[in-house]
Parts: sequence; structure tokens; C-alpha cells
Amino acid sequence: MAEAPLKGIRVVDLGWLTAGAATSTLLLDLGADVVKVEGPGALDPFRNWVGAEAGRPWWDESPWFAFTNRGKRSLCLDLKDPRGQAAMLALLATADVLVENYRRGVLDQWGLGAAELRQKFPRLVIASISSQGEDGPERDMVSFGSTLEATSGLASLTGEANGPPIISGRDVNYPDQVVCLFASGAVVAALMERDRTGEGCHIDLSQRELTSFLLGEEFVAAAQGTPSPRQGFGPGCAVEDDTAFWPGGGSAAVRDARGLSESAEFQSGTAVLRSPDGTPAKGIPFRFATRPLAVHDNCHSLGADNHAVMTEAGLGPAEIAALEAGGVLATKPRRGPTK
Repeated sequence: MAEAPLKGIRVVDLGWLTAGAATSTLLLDLGADVVKVEGPGALDPFRNWVGAEAGRPWWDESPWFAFTNRGKRSLCLDLKDPRGQAAMLALLATADVLVENYRRGVLDQWGLGAAELRQKFPRLVIASISSQGEDGPERDMVSFGSTLEATSGLASLTGEANGPPIISGRDVNYPDQVVCLFASGAVVAALMERDRTGEGCHIDLSQRELTSFLLGEEFVAAAQGTPSPRQGFGPGCAVEDDTAFWPGGGSAAVRDARGLSESAEFQSGTAVLRSPDGTPAKGIPFRFATRPLAVHDNCHSLGADNHAVMTEAGLGPAEIAALEAGGVLATKPRRGPTK
């Protein structure tokens, strides 16, 4: 069988939640080696979950984290510590791609900003996913999928015709789910360009702009003086049961998660797959006709790959031991779960 298209590409993943982490997951599915980097005092928020119990290794038990981060190698490194920053630079010297969705300016404070990294590592492809982009009057704004739906214009089109705007929900966060598809595609394009020119680049992806881009026809209509109102249950409606489902018509039954997961078309698809240990895993939204894609590895425990990754970055045993002794490298968080 042919090798995966991104085999040999190393991705350093500083992505949190869905927007950044799912971008790296798609790159992993295409064959990349992905190193997920978290700090002992700054875990991916998905590790903190409703069922977390302080007396257990709750950080390794989150189904939400495992769903999106299956198969990535785990490095727990304190980037707020100068020693951690130096170790991170050593790792980036071995990397092809950096994916991050920190608040603008955070990486600059640690000497890991895009401009500085581009000077140090001109072949590195940096994908920065943020709320509003790298510049502009709202660059420092921190947002969630719900607020992005509001500021992008999406929420103005959803909901009852005479009612208020409706967002897709706190647990869905539509812009976060979509941005990973665009960001991973941009990374692949940047890698192709690097093969041609030898130069990496900095990809600046604003989630608000992307969500507005998806509404392009509505902006054209508004510019022509005919903006679309909220349509509520207009043509192409959805209903709560299957009484109005017509195979060739414009209506369809609403299926909940259980009903969908039990359907034959869902089970034969790839939207949700399973890790080798049987846990549900974020699926792969595309297929190759001649190269089946699958989830090949489980979710790694926090810091499970500290030694291997740091050794590959050129650090010796004594240096790694010193980082562990200083708490810069860790295998558990410094604080308990937050409720």
C-alpha cells in the first residue's frame, strides 16, 4: 500500500479545544507525526471535563480530549519557563509545521512569536488560527464559537422568522468545527509551496472572516438592497419525526445523535470512528479510493512521550532529567480539575 501523503512531516500542535487541535488531527490522518504540546499549568481545556474526579488521573480520562486528540504524541512542557522555551525551540528546529490558536500576543511573550520563528526557521509553516486574525482593530478579542456566529453575521440568519437570532450551541460551535478543514488545507498548500521554493510561511486565519466567507451570497444580497430575513420554518424545513420525510422532496426528519449513530449510512461512514482501544474518535471527513484512512492509535497520556520527543530534539539524558527535576517537563498537571 502507498504511504500516506504527509508521511515524514512533523507537526508541533499548540492547538486547544477544536479549532487548533482538530486541524492537527486532520494532518495526522494524512500521515504526519503530530506532537501535542501542553504545559503542566496550561492543559488543553478539553482535559477538564464534567466527570473529572480529583483523586483520579482525570486529565487522562476525558472523552472530549480523547475524541479529538487520538494518535498524537504528548509532550508536557512549561512554555512559561525560559528552559521550556529553549526546549521548544529545539523541537521546532526538527519540525515542518506549527499549529497554534493561542490568544494573539501570548507566543510573542515567550519568544515564540511567528515573526521571530520565521527568522529562526525559514522552512517552518506556521498556522495561526485566531478569532479575528493577526491585525485589525479587534485582533486582541477572545471569542468562542457562539460569539463568532454573532460577529460574523451567521446568527442573524438563523432562528424563527419573527424571533431572535439562534446560535448553533455552546457544545457545537460551528465555526470551530469548520475552521479545521480550511486550516489543514492551507497547511498542505503551504507545504507544497515550500517544496517548490524552499520557504515556509505564516498562515493567518481569522475564524470570524472565515465564517463570514461562508455567507458570501448573503453579503452580495445585502449590498444589492435585498438582505435575507431569518426564515424560521421556511422551504426545506426539518421536522421532529419522519411523518413529513419525502425522499425526493424538501423536508427531512430530525435525527438525534443516537438515531443517527444507529443508522446504516452513519455506521458505514467515517464521521465518527473508533480508536484501537474502542473509544469513540473524531472521524475523517474524506476518503481516498485507493488508500483507506483509519484511526491507528489511541490517545496518549499526558507527557507519555516527553523523553522520546526531547531526545529527537537533541536533548541529552542529563538535560531531560534537569527539566523533569525543575518541573518543566511533567506527566501530571499542577492543579486539580475545575468545576
